[in-house]
Amino acid sequence: MLMNAPNCSWKFPKILTSVGTSLQPGRLVIALLTVTLLMLGGGIWDGLVPATVSPQGLEAGTWSGEHELEDAGLLRRSLRRWTDVDLSNEQDTPTASEVLEALRNSRATAISDGESDERVRAITRTINQVEAIRPRGAFEATVETLGGNLNQFIDGMVQLAPSRVIDAVVGTVYHLPASLWHAGQCWFLVFYGLFFCFVVGIGGGALSRMEACQHAANERLTMRDAMNHSIEYWPRFLVALAMPMLLAVVMYGILLLIGFAGMNIPGLNILTGLLYGLALLVGFLLVLLLLGYSACSTLLIPAVAVENCEGADSMQRAWAYVLNRPLHMLVYLVTALVGLALGFLVVNVFATMTINLTSSSIGAATFNDAIIEAGRMTSVFAPIEGRASGESSMWTTTWTAGLISTWMMLVQYMVAGWIFSYVMAASTRVYLLMRQACDGQDERLIWWPGMVEGTLSDGPGRDA
Repeated sequence: MLMNAPNCSWKFPKILTSVGTSLQPGRLVIALLTVTLLMLGGGIWDGLVPATVSPQGLEAGTWSGEHELEDAGLLRRSLRRWTDVDLSNEQDTPTASEVLEALRNSRATAISDGESDERVRAITRTINQVEAIRPRGAFEATVETLGGNLNQFIDGMVQLAPSRVIDAVVGTVYHLPASLWHAGQCWFLVFYGLFFCFVVGIGGGALSRMEACQHAANERLTMRDAMNHSIEYWPRFLVALAMPMLLAVVMYGILLLIGFAGMNIPGLNILTGLLYGLALLVGFLLVLLLLGYSACSTLLIPAVAVENCEGADSMQRAWAYVLNRPLHMLVYLVTALVGLALGFLVVNVFATMTINLTSSSIGAATFNDAIIEAGRMTSVFAPIEGRASGESSMWTTTWTAGLISTWMMLVQYMVAGWIFSYVMAASTRVYLLMRQACDGQDERLIWWPGMVEGTLSDGPGRDA
């Protein structure tokens, strides 16, 4: 079987079947719950921690904490012109969030009082201007960056522009965490990173196990069975995802300690200079770890789901497979990315048309502003914001619009959930193919209850 291992590269089209399997209802529900938990956790973080990311995004770095003179003038003029706030020259300039709240209240009042459409539209334009200078929370800025990278990735695939695709992938894998770090969001990286690994480990473990069982034995696990499996072995999934990042943090801390203690104390800095080669060694190991994690991260959860191995063992397996068959891995990843682009185009078009066609049809027979205020979906990562019509709205209409917007948001989450479902399904297929290419094991051979954990050997009492 090992003699035929190199010939398994032609099986890469099998990865594209993940587009179909990832659309199974049970998987979409698990993926939707996973995305919802991630969004909820990020929203709680931004609600508790002050927004300190520049309005221009993560790459612009940390917000200074004070608006520039021109921006401060915009905030003060907006309050004086469109609200009843009496702001004297001696008073401090309010924050952008405070001004936005006052402007939205003024717009709601203008609508309820039946004021002119021109006034409502003018307030809306001012809201958009103030929104552009509002500092972002760490999670909000992260989602905006991911949305931009996804759009760039899809455009690159459609236009056959490899450079744009590479920029999008590198921007997500490397520049995003690096920008968060340089923007001073270190605690967000640590705490939300652990939360992310925990949630994705459980949800992704269930999805990967479902794909492995269906591929190996054409057995469709129920949602309950898949979730029970991932919850039972959640520490392994968590360790597989989090251990490389924790090791990277430790190595980075060592370098910081060398700089703080070894370079600032007279006499000790000379010794540090003599032993600087050790610091270079730590830096080399850190780079090796980060590059390895970037290349192997998609195989970590499938390794645990397929082999039921420990988290540390999954790292060793993934790293060994990539080193032994780098060209195979490259071909498989490119195939998976092609499937992601094609599948996303279809799913996103269906979701957008479903929302907009439904709202247009119902809105044609609706004699209030609920559908107008609810808004439309333009992108999976773009917020759904309705527009004010300028006509009087009852509180029931406003509540109805809010409920409709919530349903639209769930559709957005479902599209994001499909992305997650596909990534886990395709990653599982890639892992099975890489294992066959390196070890010669049949891709249909996976761990089942009764086998020795971490191996594919029959355990005591299990019939051969």
